[in-house]
Amino acid sequence: MRRLLGAVVVLLFLVLAAGCISSQPPAGYVTIRSVDVSIPDGQPPSNVTRVVAVPYLDAVYADVNGVDLQVVAKEAGTDIVVEETVRSIGTLVSGKTAKEEVTLTLENGRGYDVWVTVWQDGRMREKGSVNVFLPDRTVATQRLAYSLLTVSAIDVMTPDLDADPITLEIITAILNSGSSSGNLAMEIRAVNLQTGITAVRESRPLGTVPEGSDGEKRVSITVPNGYDYEIRIRLVENGAAFATSTGRITLAPPPQVILADGAVFSPAKSTSPVALSTPAPTPGKPSSAQVGQFRVQSSGAPTPTYSPGFTVALAAAGLFGAGFLRRRR
Repeated sequence: MRRLLGAVVVLLFLVLAAGCISSQPPAGYVTIRSVDVSIPDGQPPSNVTRVVAVPYLDAVYADVNGVDLQVVAKEAGTDIVVEETVRSIGTLVSGKTAKEEVTLTLENGRGYDVWVTVWQDGRMREKGSVNVFLPDRTVATQRLAYSLLTVSAIDVMTPDLDADPITLEIITAILNSGSSSGNLAMEIRAVNLQTGITAVRESRPLGTVPEGSDGEKRVSITVPNGYDYEIRIRLVENGAAFATSTGRITLAPPPQVILADGAVFSPAKSTSPVALSTPAPTPGKPSSAQVGQFRVQSSGAPTPTYSPGFTVALAAAGLFGAGFLRRRR
C-alpha cells in the first residue's frame, strides 16, 4: 500500500509539472506607448489652429489584427465633442511601434482634452488623454483688451415661451468711458446640455459705441424648445476679446400639479428675463500653446487564463485521486 501511495504521489507531481510547463503563450493585444501633440509652424493669423496628434501603438506578445484608432477633441473638463477622427489601422506587428498622425482643426483661445482610444476587433483596449490650450491668434500682434469698454448687464429674453423653435434675444449693455470704440462683435455658442450638441455657433457684428456713452446691443438666436442650454458669449473689439460670460437657460416644460379635486394646475410661465452673469474683463491667458502630458485613463488588456496543459493536469490529478480511493476501499 505504501509503495502504491508513493508511486501515485510521484506520478501526480510529474503530471502537474508537465501541465505547468506546457503553457500556452498569451494572446496579443494593442497598447498605446505614448502620444505627441504638436502645432505646425507658419500658420497665418486665424481664429483656428491646426493641431497634430501623433499616437505610437505597440502590439504586445503577438501580431494583432483588426486595430482601429479614435482621436477625439473635447472642450476641457467636459464631454462636449469638438472634433472626432476614426482611422482603421489593420494589423500591428509585434516588436514594431506603429506611428499615426491625425490633424485636428481647433478654435483658438480655448482649452481641450484630446482623447486617444485604440480598439481591437471592436473592443476597447486602451485610452488616455492629453490637455491642450491654444492662445488667441486672431491678430498678428497680441493686443491688450480695451479697459475703457465695460459690460454692465446681459439679459436673455424671448417673445414667446411656447414657440418651437424658440427665439432667444441676447441684450448686452456696453458702457464706453473713452473715445469712440472700434468695431464690436459677439461670438455666441449655445450647447444643448441634454445631447451635448452645439445648437448655435455664430459671430454677429454689433457696430460701435460712441464716445462717453452706453449702448444696448441685441442679438437673436433660434434653438429647439424643451431643452436646457449653456450659452457662452465672447465680446470682441477689432479682433481683441474684452469680456466673456457663460449662463444656463432651462426651456423644459413646467411640471403639472394635480389638485385634491383632480384638477390639473399648470404654473404660469414667467416672462421675466433669464439673466447671465455680468462678464468681467477677459483674464490674461498664456501667449503660447500649452500641451500637457499624456495619461492613460483606462485599459482593456486581456486577463491571463489557465493554459490547456494545466487544465489537463488538474483533471488527471482528480482521476488518480479517485482511483487511489477506490483501490483503498
